[in-house]
Amino acid sequence: MKSLNTDERPFVPKGSHPIETGRYLLPTNEIVRMHDTVTQWIDNRTPGGMIYGRPRIGKSRAINYLMLDLPSEFGENLPIYKMSCRKYKQPSENSFFEDLLNDVGHALPYSGKANLKRDRLFNFFLERAERAAQKRIILFIDDAQRLHEIHYDWLMDIYNELDNDGVSMTVILVGQEQLIHQRSSFIQSKNAQIIGRFMVHEYKFIGIKNISDMATCLSGYDNISEYPEGSGWSFTRYFFPEAFKQGQRIESCAEDLFSVITNLKAEAGLTKSTEIPMQYFTLTVEYAMRRFGVNGEDVEWLNRAHWKQALINSGYIKAEAYQDVV
Repeated sequence: MKSLNTDERPFVPKGSHPIETGRYLLPTNEIVRMHDTVTQWIDNRTPGGMIYGRPRIGKSRAINYLMLDLPSEFGENLPIYKMSCRKYKQPSENSFFEDLLNDVGHALPYSGKANLKRDRLFNFFLERAERAAQKRIILFIDDAQRLHEIHYDWLMDIYNELDNDGVSMTVILVGQEQLIHQRSSFIQSKNAQIIGRFMVHEYKFIGIKNISDMATCLSGYDNISEYPEGSGWSFTRYFFPEAFKQGQRIESCAEDLFSVITNLKAEAGLTKSTEIPMQYFTLTVEYAMRRFGVNGEDVEWLNRAHWKQALINSGYIKAEAYQDVV
C-alpha cells in the first residue's frame, strides 16, 4: 500500500473525520486507573465487580477502550463481551437471554424458548473459552443498575455451569450509583450469593477533576489520535495545521479551559465540586475544532473566548445546574 504524504494535509470527506462523527477512543487518567483495577480482577479470576459513577461520565467509552486493550494483556483470543441492559417493565428470562445472545454476537439469538436460549448461551461461552484456550469469559454489563434480583440468579446459573466445566467467568457490572444501593439492599436481605459472585469488588469511575487530568485528555488529540490511519496527522494537526506546525498543542489549553469552566460555574451559582463528564468534555473539544479550525472560522489559535463558546454549546453548565437541584 502506498504510504500517505505526511507533509500534505490529507483529504477527508466532509463529515467523516472522527471529530465530526464522534467515533474515536482516547485514553484518560481515569481509564488508565480503571484499566489497572479491571486487569487485577481478571488476573485474579474474580467472579465479578462493580464500576459505578454519575451519568455521562464516560463509563461506556471506557468499556469500549478496555475491550480493545485487554487482549494485549491476556492474549488476542481473550473471549470478552459486552451486554447493554435494556429497560423492560418486568424482568423476562426470555428477553434477558435473547439480549445476551444478540449482544455477544450469536447467530441465533431469537429462536426457541428461554431454556433453549440459556443453553445456547452456555454452549457459546464454553466453546469460545475452549477455542481460545483461556478457560475464561469476560462479560461487561452496561447500565447494570437496570438488573433485578432475578437477573442475577440467571447469571449465577450460567456462572455455575461454566465453573463446573472448568471455565471461570468474570462479570463486570457498569452503571450508575444505584448499583451501590442495590448491593445494600441485597445485604439487608442476606442475599450473600449475589454479593459474593458479582458485587464484592467496586471501583468508582470519576470525571475530569483538575488541570492535570484535563491536560492528559487534551494531549490525546495532539499525540495519540491519528486520521487517516498511517497519515501522521493527529486531530489537532488536521484542524489547526499552521498552528500545529508552529508548535501549538491543544494540551497547552488545559489551564484556559479549566478556568473557563470554573468561572462559568461560579457565574451560574453552581457549588458542587468540579467533575467534568467525558461526554461534555469531548463535545467541547469537538465543537472547538470544527467551529474554529481550518474547516470553520480558521482562527490563528484557540483562546478563552473560543473555549467559553464551545463549553456553553456542549450543554455542560445546564446539565450541572440540573445536577445541583436533584
